[in-house]
Amino acid sequence: MKIIKLIKSVTFVTIASLMSVVIASAESPSYSVDSSNYMQHADKLTEGQMKAFESYADYRIDVYATSAECRIPDAVRAVSGSNSKMVNGNEGIEWNTIGGKPFPNPTEAQHYIWNHRSAPHYNASIHRTLTAYIVKNDGTTSVGKGDNYIEFPGALNSPLRGLVDENIYALYMVKNMSPARIAGTLTMLHDPYDSAVEQRKAWQYSPATRRVRRAPDVSYDSFVDQTGGLATIDSYNMFTGAQDRFDWNLVGKKMMLIPHNNSRLGDVGAAEKITSSRNFVDPSLYRYEEREVAIVEATLKEGSRHIFPRQMMYVSTDEHNAIMVRDHYDGQGNLAKHQLGSRGLDVAAGNCQFNGEQTMDFATRAFVIQNTLGAGHDDLELEYDTVNMGMNFYSPDGLRRFAR
Repeated sequence: MKIIKLIKSVTFVTIASLMSVVIASAESPSYSVDSSNYMQHADKLTEGQMKAFESYADYRIDVYATSAECRIPDAVRAVSGSNSKMVNGNEGIEWNTIGGKPFPNPTEAQHYIWNHRSAPHYNASIHRTLTAYIVKNDGTTSVGKGDNYIEFPGALNSPLRGLVDENIYALYMVKNMSPARIAGTLTMLHDPYDSAVEQRKAWQYSPATRRVRRAPDVSYDSFVDQTGGLATIDSYNMFTGAQDRFDWNLVGKKMMLIPHNNSRLGDVGAAEKITSSRNFVDPSLYRYEEREVAIVEATLKEGSRHIFPRQMMYVSTDEHNAIMVRDHYDGQGNLAKHQLGSRGLDVAAGNCQFNGEQTMDFATRAFVIQNTLGAGHDDLELEYDTVNMGMNFYSPDGLRRFAR
């Protein structure tokens, strides 16, 4: 990766963060939690974490000394002096400044959700390999890869800023390269900020028919193609999309164990560790810390539908406001899935970037980890803010051209 791109990036992919990988790999955990001692730490664990210890004798959480907090970029902070206002049933925002942090002083459950969901637009664009690993209980593996472009027109430095509908949050395009059953298919999304005004628009291209068609079900609890039915669309990046099917409650704040300052998932050799593991990603690839979180509970509204009618989300209370752990409960109230995020830290700038989210499925004892970034996974150069394709690319005709 070119040095100039490393310097320009506002994410963990910087010289400073590469140095932090070396530092992190040399440190030792302060303590570890496993199936033999987890009840001694139960006050800092989610129900999903405890179920993982109860389900898998070799599951482990390594806890490290507290490191620097995540901050937002200085340019974003400069335009985020006051809270925005939620409108349209909290599905939309009257912004302080689009491209800023919508709720720099969060006091409500959905303030935290909006802050988490909006964080990717601190970048104008991303071009990367979209990578997912599925490992089943019998050890069989599947690797999904795609050529993925994303643009955020509301970003402060986006060349599309002010030129497109202000309700467009993200423009998304992926050409699937593997596994074989979906190779050559493409998906394109226009993702809105306010789904009460306009729902997400989706298009798909099939090489079998060579046709582009609208895909109305790429939302909520439909499943991500690359995850083999293990992760839902709205669990992408820990949470994405509309919030309208749930009632949201801020339970409180407390110190808990969450992944933080973790770059090991992107190291060379990480893919081999992931695919040689069973039931969960090799614990040596994660670095946990004791950190304060805001606990947000989402419960299904009467008359709405979702395969996980109750969800618990644990959001970091640093400036990043990232959902780091999410527990999914089924219609019978049973804990069905445990999801955890990972984020790398640029030590010099303090900015953080998600670099993978893992979902453990307790029923099948399988797991998937998607959005893995780094030298251990990427076939394409990971680029932030330097590849801007424009609105013509994110159109049905653009989808057809990209399919060729």
